[in-house]
Amino acid sequence: MTHSPGEVAFPDTLLNILGRLPYFQANPHDLWTEQIDNDPFGRRNVYALVRGTGPNTVVLTGHYDVVPVSNYGPHADVAFDPEALLPRLIADLRVNARSEAERRALHDLESGDFLPGRGVLDMKSGLAAGMVALAGFAQQKQRSGNLLFLAVADEEVSSHGARWAAPALANRAEREGWALRLVINLDATGDNGDGSEGQAVYIGTVGKLLVSAFVVGVDTHAGYALDGVNVNFLTSALARAFECNPALTDHSDGVTGTPPTILKQQDLKTVYDVTTPARAWLCVNALTHGMEAQAVLENFTAVAKTALGEALQTLRDRAEALGNHQSAAHGATPLVLTSAQVLDQARINTPDFDEAYARFELTLDPHLDYPTRSAQLTAWLWDASGLLGPAAVLGFASLHYPNTTLRTGEPSVAATLDLVRETLREEEGRLGVHIAERAVFTGISDMSWFGQTDPADIQFVNANTPVTAAHIHAPPAGLPCINLGPWGRDYHQWLERAYAPYCFITLPHLLGTLAQAFLKQGSE
Repeated sequence: MTHSPGEVAFPDTLLNILGRLPYFQANPHDLWTEQIDNDPFGRRNVYALVRGTGPNTVVLTGHYDVVPVSNYGPHADVAFDPEALLPRLIADLRVNARSEAERRALHDLESGDFLPGRGVLDMKSGLAAGMVALAGFAQQKQRSGNLLFLAVADEEVSSHGARWAAPALANRAEREGWALRLVINLDATGDNGDGSEGQAVYIGTVGKLLVSAFVVGVDTHAGYALDGVNVNFLTSALARAFECNPALTDHSDGVTGTPPTILKQQDLKTVYDVTTPARAWLCVNALTHGMEAQAVLENFTAVAKTALGEALQTLRDRAEALGNHQSAAHGATPLVLTSAQVLDQARINTPDFDEAYARFELTLDPHLDYPTRSAQLTAWLWDASGLLGPAAVLGFASLHYPNTTLRTGEPSVAATLDLVRETLREEEGRLGVHIAERAVFTGISDMSWFGQTDPADIQFVNANTPVTAAHIHAPPAGLPCINLGPWGRDYHQWLERAYAPYCFITLPHLLGTLAQAFLKQGSE
């Protein structure tokens, strides 16, 4: 599980398994781990390289950490033992299945085609398929190119493993003289139907932005409510305006993405008295697949200005209905700024700004999560700016996952996509399966760190992210990257299960064949 001793130790398990292959017994130096820099847990990434002739290199990658097992309830003790878990889940569901999802799970598990267990789907089965493809390549007497298996830590929380591995991979490729032709991410997808949605290759992945709003009202004694502007009312207006708003949803390339949703909403008052709260904090999950980060923040800012303006008008109307034409709302105009703009204003307004800001950062609890730390830093910047509410400061409060895609006008990338399509079409005929092509992998994934992204996006997000630890300091690898992984149902849930025939038979074959197509290209 992420952040557990098991995550720290798991690379040794992989080394033991891969070390049984004759190739690595003969070439032990091609199987190694690397410590992740600046990782507080001391975790490692695992590398297994099978060498052939020529520079062409394909990378098979995935994460080895999993989410906790607390939602397994009485079955938590066997959540990591599929053979023991299977009969217990069947017995439980035969008696207690109530929902359609639980009845579907019972049918799946009784069929014998699904394997349950924490991490079986997300994403140990993807790693297993990659290892089988690697073993098959290693058995060949004449090998063209190099196949690298890379297992990384921490995808489920902050992607420390992939964020460190991506630039390190590019550096190693330069030293070794590799031509990195393709990165295949092995992450899993969900499908509640017949598999036609899950049996898919994804040529891009969503990006994730945590849009934040630091909201400032005008506090007052609760007995004189009209003399203030309650920040909770303003924040609720923003939440209502942001939640699932089509105008804030990415519609790039004719694809309607996932709409934004509120992840946190709270006022920042820490004690009880009869003064209305003056400040609040709002965090919104915003997923992108083509929209630039600057456009995301501009759209949120425009919606916020309208929402706050309407909220103040509502307060004015209500005050007038109560016979008050001089309320605090009557004299208020909402101010909406970005984090970068407030930082600039604070720098102008505060002598020795850099030193004062650094001193304040040192007072913060080092264990604070990024959004909480961002709220406290933004509050300090607001005070340092000398500005007054009502207002909202919009920025980004956590790690940015860039969106990536193969859809580009570059001829080399177009050729990559053509070869992926051609190879999978041929295998569909041989195997009697259909592999759908999807534009966007909707689960947040490590594709963000290996794929091709816009450097300007990263620069803009960093400028509007108060927490410097959440900045992207080393750019993603910028490589052609797709996702081809297992499918199943209910990952992260207690009924997580993988569809075994595809995961353990079809998928390893597809991975091996696709890798071979890229490794042999231009070598014959």
